[in-house]
Amino acid sequence: MLLHIKNLKINYKSDNRPVEVVRGIDLDIDKGECVGLIGESGCGKTTAGLGITKLIPERKGNISAGEILFEGRDVLKLTSEELRCIRGKKISYVFQEPFSSLNPVFTIYEQMRESLEEKDNPDSRIAEILKSVGLEKIIDRKNIYPHELSGGMQQRAMIGMAIAPRPNLLVLDEPTTALDVTVQRQILDLIMELKNKMSLAILFISHDLRIVFNIADKVAIMYAGKIIECGPKEKIVSSPAHPYTIGLIDSIPSLKHRKKLFNAIGGRAPLFSELPEGCKFYPRCRFRIDKCSEKEPELKDVSGGQASRCIRTISAELRSATPIKWNY
Repeated sequence: MLLHIKNLKINYKSDNRPVEVVRGIDLDIDKGECVGLIGESGCGKTTAGLGITKLIPERKGNISAGEILFEGRDVLKLTSEELRCIRGKKISYVFQEPFSSLNPVFTIYEQMRESLEEKDNPDSRIAEILKSVGLEKIIDRKNIYPHELSGGMQQRAMIGMAIAPRPNLLVLDEPTTALDVTVQRQILDLIMELKNKMSLAILFISHDLRIVFNIADKVAIMYAGKIIECGPKEKIVSSPAHPYTIGLIDSIPSLKHRKKLFNAIGGRAPLFSELPEGCKFYPRCRFRIDKCSEKEPELKDVSGGQASRCIRTISAELRSATPIKWNY
């Protein structure tokens, strides 16, 4: 197992008191595997991704509990120097809105050179990287700056910088959000090509189920700081076991059912400072029963590696009431 996260808890400081935003998640990623982490904005998925290499600023929050085993070593017990040997080298990040991640006063060539290992020949290695991410046109343009590239080219450059040190794990946080649909497809194809060519392990963080279902091997659905369903994507698509997952899939537009009304999820996600008792999805769930408000369910196995945090998971009534027909 390349990455093993167990009972990870992360707090943010709010009004001089800690608020737990990642409330004990478990996640495994193997070599060459793509795992999709899905959830609404504010559910804690980006924080969980940053926590993998302790990138949470100390003035804002801290990791309060858990284990993060990367290649058998607990990241939480590493020194600052040991962490520097992992960040951007063995574990690389690509964030949304590439223009805000690139330094506007340095050329693409200069920024890419910083990502290289000392033993690399800069010119030949950068040319190789630019070619691998589809930026052959700028190989000989060493003085090109980020603002001279389109959004799609900037994101390709960011991916190039991320893979330059030949990492084992790539964390992609909403990498296609700011791009148009055509460029999104190109970036996703590029990611999958690099994954297969380099045997990259990928954590793909997104709110877009269509994208994640198309590229991920496994899927983890996150809500209010916890994973509420996880398993192979085929299982999640064909037989979702949690009402929140069902609601998310029902909300996906379909050309086949254009006249069908969306069965949207009502209400809004709760604030971490005001989480309800029992199941955190209880106030918005259309299948709720009184028992749901008593105790937060554990993540339990359903079948074939699929697990759900719902007391009605195996209910025939729940399954028969929510037929899911969506071709991904």
